Amino acid sequence: MTEITKQDLLSISSEHRLRSENLPFDIDVWYPLIAQFTFSTKFLPLTRTEAEAIMNYQQTRFLERKQLRVSDVQVLNQLETRLDKALREWFGEKGAFMRLCGRSPKDAEPMNRDAILEKYQSVLNNILLNEPDTELTANTKLRAIAKVNYLSVKSGKEAMALLLTSERVFTDLHDWIKWGEPDQIVLREWEPDLSLENEFRGYVNNGKLNAISQYDHYGVYPELEGMKSKIQAMIFEKWNEVHPFIGTPSYVIDFAYLPTKDTMIVVEISPFLTCTGSACFKWAKDKDQLCNGPFEFRLNNKYHAQVKDLVEWNWEQRWAKKVPDYWEYYDQAQPDSQESLYTTITNAISSWKIFGQKDTMLFVYGTLKSGFHWNNKFLSLSKKLGSAVTVDPYPLVVGQSGVPYLLGDLPGKGLRIKGEVWLVDQVTLKNLDEYEGIEKGYYLRLPITVSVESNNQVEKVTAYAYFKKDSTNPPELRTSQFLDEYSLDFHKQNYHAIDHIMVK
Repeated sequence: MTEITKQDLLSISSEHRLRSENLPFDIDVWYPLIAQFTFSTKFLPLTRTEAEAIMNYQQTRFLERKQLRVSDVQVLNQLETRLDKALREWFGEKGAFMRLCGRSPKDAEPMNRDAILEKYQSVLNNILLNEPDTELTANTKLRAIAKVNYLSVKSGKEAMALLLTSERVFTDLHDWIKWGEPDQIVLREWEPDLSLENEFRGYVNNGKLNAISQYDHYGVYPELEGMKSKIQAMIFEKWNEVHPFIGTPSYVIDFAYLPTKDTMIVVEISPFLTCTGSACFKWAKDKDQLCNGPFEFRLNNKYHAQVKDLVEWNWEQRWAKKVPDYWEYYDQAQPDSQESLYTTITNAISSWKIFGQKDTMLFVYGTLKSGFHWNNKFLSLSKKLGSAVTVDPYPLVVGQSGVPYLLGDLPGKGLRIKGEVWLVDQVTLKNLDEYEGIEKGYYLRLPITVSVESNNQVEKVTAYAYFKKDSTNPPELRTSQFLDEYSLDFHKQNYHAIDHIMVK
């Protein structure tokens, strides 16, 4: 039987294709660019061992495959502790909205289900009390649902309940393990003023905001009609502020109006592709308008027949159903075989900075350096040995999207390059090889000699560095100015992360 390849999956409507199309718009790509315009966000990189433990749990619980091992339970307990500490240190009692880089676990089964149902009933009663002419309809219930928060977490247990019961989480982690793009847990400061009825989606093509839509295209929210002009003006004002920082001309951008603060905030950015929901528009019917205008702001004023079933099945019946706590399934964990136990222990040791003979010294000179865009995602579980400079000269240039390259086919040219040396384990090195495109033929990882400064001492060591394999693609790289350092100031001003990931 022929093994399915990446290209096979990219050529059909697959989860891997969906993940690949959204990858340039993962939150860890765009958040550093526009952090001042959105919710405070922290990233907690997952280890491969943790991802596999989450997947093994879900296969045991939902597919009855008995994949969960005793060692997985230990890994999950450690992850719970790590999440609990991060949530309390970063967000305190306010809590956080938790997601992965690509999407949220909105299909998960959270804890405190009774409290969610109670909150929903309270909001619904308030609507009926304060609006005597409003009848109890499916749309009235939908308006109440829009004000109920069920994805904020304050503890490690609440976070684990979402991670371990979401098919979306499983799918994205499976894509990582199978195809090599690491993921992170994302914790966003929870804003109690945020509600679904006040979220809006904007469609930007070639630097022009061509359309705005109410985000929830099922609900009819009567109060929005009277606020339409104000909301439109606030969205345009905010978009004009944020657009210059995004660095790519076409995208879909979500906004939220916070009524208590009377302000507009950016929620997230998505690709300008049909994989992104079209809200009150339709890609098939309205694509020309979304691409070229004329501008239109659409609100939903149609009561959809299926809303009644959606509310009953996806809300009232869902929360009324009793669901076991996630840890009750830990008892189904199977004993580890000697081989699986060795693998788990080895991976865990690698993940938690206990370095052995197989660790590799890596010289980084660009976006992987401390404080640069991709350092936290790829090197936060590694050890920085110190600042360094190459012993020999190399041609360091900057190409498309502000990406730095060491050119690997111009020996003897260039300058001595300043950078950093990191000690990385084999799992991290594999992730970096995938990120740099070693298998695609984009880069070569080659040994070089560098002088490392650490604790006021300088030592010459051999470290690996990533070199662009072909300096003629594009040809202007060969004639670019040679640099001795890719500085943080230059990086902040010139690096366009979304465009970079698009062309990778």
